[in-house]
Amino acid sequence: MKREESVLIGYKLLYDRSGKLVTERISTDITKLKPFFSEKEYAILKTIIREGTVKLDEIHNHIEANLNARVMTN
Repeated sequence: MKREESVLIGYKLLYDRSGKLVTERISTDITKLKPFFSEKEYAILKTIIREGTVKLDEIHNHIEANLNARVMTN
């Protein structure tokens, strides 16, 4: 059965038993999907992925800065 959907962008915040915190951001290269979309749809998807990536990077940097501040004050 063919999939009708795909993850284009994602963000995970992982915490393991040793106390290690890891952030993971994925972004799909959609260039191979271009033939399946109209020019307008493809441009919209590119914009969404670009803007989403920027915002998720901001979240990552914010979390990292807060964690680094806590380490320095402890």
